Amino acid sequence: MARRLSDQTYRRSILGFVLMWIAGCGGSSASVVDVLAASSYTDVAAELETLLEDDLGINVRFSFGSSGAFLEQLNQGAPAAAVVTADDKTMQRLESAELVDASIAINRNDLIIVTSDSDVGRAINSLEGLAASDDAVTVVCADSAPCGAATDQLLKQAGLTLSPASREPNVRATLTKVILGEADAAIVYGTDARAHPDLRSVEITDTVDVIGRAAAVKGRAYGSDIIDSLGSPAAKRILADAGFSAP
Repeated sequence: MARRLSDQTYRRSILGFVLMWIAGCGGSSASVVDVLAASSYTDVAAELETLLEDDLGINVRFSFGSSGAFLEQLNQGAPAAAVVTADDKTMQRLESAELVDASIAINRNDLIIVTSDSDVGRAINSLEGLAASDDAVTVVCADSAPCGAATDQLLKQAGLTLSPASREPNVRATLTKVILGEADAAIVYGTDARAHPDLRSVEITDTVDVIGRAAAVKGRAYGSDIIDSLGSPAAKRILADAGFSAP
């Protein structure tokens, strides 16, 4: 009998300790607020997460992918409080579907060519040269991704035709092909080239500007607070330091 009471007392003390620990943590410290973000923000995400956490007192996690997939993800119930797209056309589709509140423009990006440090890569010095190269293995983004749509627009306005070896699902996958030596050249965002100075960059004359936008997901806690913080001077400085231009 004494043994049974001792065991019960021990279990109760452990349970009490756990309940006190949960209460002391406020009951919500383990929760994470998700932000769906275009893969072009990968290199700046850590600083933006820190800014949001300091401003709002919450745990924030950026989840990356192609902006073109966000409509389907939100329709399927992705638990995101906010969305950051690489371009305005993708955000317009989310707004038309009434999945998000009114968006804000947070940055401007442009397209650039990156090449490997190879004989073939070093021979590319312009968009025209890239299109004319018979030797270069070139990759671009899929047309469903903002970087791919912008690439198609760029080639159309330049009157050029490009035959890529592959069209990757997002800009990070496109960039990675060159980083791994699986491609000689790729068309990516200027911020990607800046984040990887080991790759050779080739400026594009009359490049295409791509406007990044952010919006709160309708009905989700913290969404509007996150958007306010992303539009703050502190967030603008972080984006500018990463190579993003003002919208």
